[in-house]
Amino acid sequence: MRWLLLVFLGGFGPTALAQQIIPPLKREFLDSTFHVLPSEVGARYRRETEYTDSVGGTLRDYFLNGKLQSICTYDNVQKNIAHGSFDNWYPNGQQKWHQEFVHGAKQGESRLYYASGQLKRHETYVADKVTKGECYRADGTAVPFFEFLVMPVYSEGDGSKQAIVAAVSRRVQYPPEALRYSQTGQVLVTFVVSKKGKVTDVRVTKAVTPPLDAAAVQAVKQLGRFTPGKYDGEIAAISFTVPITFRIQ
Repeated sequence: MRWLLLVFLGGFGPTALAQQIIPPLKREFLDSTFHVLPSEVGARYRRETEYTDSVGGTLRDYFLNGKLQSICTYDNVQKNIAHGSFDNWYPNGQQKWHQEFVHGAKQGESRLYYASGQLKRHETYVADKVTKGECYRADGTAVPFFEFLVMPVYSEGDGSKQAIVAAVSRRVQYPPEALRYSQTGQVLVTFVVSKKGKVTDVRVTKAVTPPLDAAAVQAVKQLGRFTPGKYDGEIAAISFTVPITFRIQ
């Protein structure tokens, strides 16, 4: 018996609908980093996911006082494929961000505001690429444009997403117990690259079986250092999600 391990990193394309069973309204509580909590204890936000078909729908996050924090529509909620507009607000009710998406890619306008209402940055996207952009200080004066999100760069290969894929592939092992019982499936593992470039907070966001889940997590934990990424011009902790597919042939 041979086994084949496939590792992918990055976005997903639109998914064909296999059935039209619409899931019920889903309510969850989130912490300050938007991780889902088992209960409302320690929660910072409340989330409602309303499906319009078997995979797509609208996701709304609320502050605990009931005010809307964000709203976004999706082609595929589970795979995070946004389609339409994303808007969110500061606690004071002032709009913070407006972005437009087409099947998961940024397309159209993106506007970010200070809590005062002053425009902070304005970008125009075509097929997920910036074609025009301006940035502003809090007093409204213009500053040189800079990319809002600069992803961490891996220390092996060319540092790209493909280099991360290759690194995970080299480190993962198909558990003997999983082979014995012909366990297969795709594990989603999320991790954070810290401000110091270290892999932290490795966790399974879509489980298959305990042996496969553990093997996927262990492989990600063995990744080397990164050059830290930047968020809005500042060095920041940035997360990745790695789908790891275990398949036996």
